[in-house]
Amino acid sequence: MKLKDLAGDTKPKPQPQKAAPFQAEMGIKTFTAARMMVIDFPKAFVDEMNEYIDNVIIPNDEDYSHSLVGQIRQNEKSKQLNFSLEGNEYVEQFKKVLDNCGSTFVQKAYKRESVANSFEAWTVHSYEGDYNPRHSHGCQTPAGLSSILWLKVPEQIANKTQAEAQKGIHHASGLLDGWTQFSWGTNTSQDLYQLKEESDHAMQPKVGRYLIFPKWLNHEVFPFFGEGERRTFVANFNIYDSLEEKSKHSNVLKEK
Repeated sequence: MKLKDLAGDTKPKPQPQKAAPFQAEMGIKTFTAARMMVIDFPKAFVDEMNEYIDNVIIPNDEDYSHSLVGQIRQNEKSKQLNFSLEGNEYVEQFKKVLDNCGSTFVQKAYKRESVANSFEAWTVHSYEGDYNPRHSHGCQTPAGLSSILWLKVPEQIANKTQAEAQKGIHHASGLLDGWTQFSWGTNTSQDLYQLKEESDHAMQPKVGRYLIFPKWLNHEVFPFFGEGERRTFVANFNIYDSLEEKSKHSNVLKEK
């Protein structure tokens, strides 16, 4: 099943249950101060995306680094490239999938009858030594969402386990190299032993895993070493309380 099979209305509607070869696992992860949607897309979806990026985004080579904090420059193939969300049938269908996911997250996790509208996206092509310092994302509305989708993960990152990382984290093991760390407070890992709440969480990249979270949530990517490309798709969303508000805002931006 192709991307178009996931694309529907901006506001998700219940679908009849039937057997289908395409399934995406979805769930809400709750931290102390934030919520995150975790979606696992199947290999066919990832392959289709990587093919589009290889054949369109990389050849276009539209640099997006001027708008980003990422230090992605250690390899001649290290890049941060604009991923336009309009212009052809594929990206228009893909945008519908993004908006469905974002709207579902806001409605289910925050009980807010709003719609999410993806308005900018880019790809990050990281190689040995590249990293992303701690940062958060900006949007055009007071409330907004950020998201990341892992499309390629080098073996030396993918083969590590959370259990191994927890055992080796205090021994300079480098087990978190290439992982993404989310943080929302000042507590450290040592504070957990003092019964203080967790205020950061490191997540291992997994091919096909898509994370959606509030725009204010700080995150960073640790550098990794060895061969291979760590490829990530990133998108930001504005949040509107109604489809009418979304339409009005879009018209204002067009006039400008």
